[in-house]
Amino acid sequence: MASAGDAAVPPSPLAVATVPLGVEIPPEPPEVGARALHLAARMLAGATTFFFLAYVFAYFYLRSLNVQGQWHPTWVKPNEPLGAAIIVCVLVSAGLSYWSARQMRQGNRGWVTTAGVALTLGLLVVVLQIIEWAVQGFGPTNGAYASVFIAWTSLYVLAVLGALYWLETQVATELRARRSPAARGVGDISNPDRLIAPGLDAAAFYWAYLAAVGAITYVLLYLIQ
Repeated sequence: MASAGDAAVPPSPLAVATVPLGVEIPPEPPEVGARALHLAARMLAGATTFFFLAYVFAYFYLRSLNVQGQWHPTWVKPNEPLGAAIIVCVLVSAGLSYWSARQMRQGNRGWVTTAGVALTLGLLVVVLQIIEWAVQGFGPTNGAYASVFIAWTSLYVLAVLGALYWLETQVATELRARRSPAARGVGDISNPDRLIAPGLDAAAFYWAYLAAVGAITYVLLYLIQ
């Protein structure tokens, strides 16, 4: 049973207004979806942290054990120039995606070009990683370091592809909205950028976070070893 105090609580500004039966339900306020995407991106970043912490633990645990001196045989060497090129592309791509989100917030329609360059560099990351696997000369059975290297980089590339796909959907949605604009006055679809911007912000945030994970990956797998 509701009390008098409950009745005094004002409704949330993000709540959808109640309507009588038979009346069309109004569209959900864009702020609701924006808030959900904001939180979802950060929850995904947290889940990603715990996922890759398993490989950080495996790295330091196996390195400390160094069973029979087989943690890292001297001949097992990653391709350092390719590794440096990969992390540079990751960082620049993430920086451009973040900048494209800012451009969109400022009303600069050139954000699509910036995001497109970010996507291109992100795909180059995947290509360079595949090339490195092809030329590195060792596999997951050549010592503990090799097994951690192959597993970590493989799953990181999958995470990169997921982030790039998320970013690409924002660009594709914007291009479609520009090509076939909705009729004016039809809810928020007449202003698609209001709906796309939160998704772009969330995708750029996660890609930037994943770039930070990539920087840690580079330091451990290429610089410290």
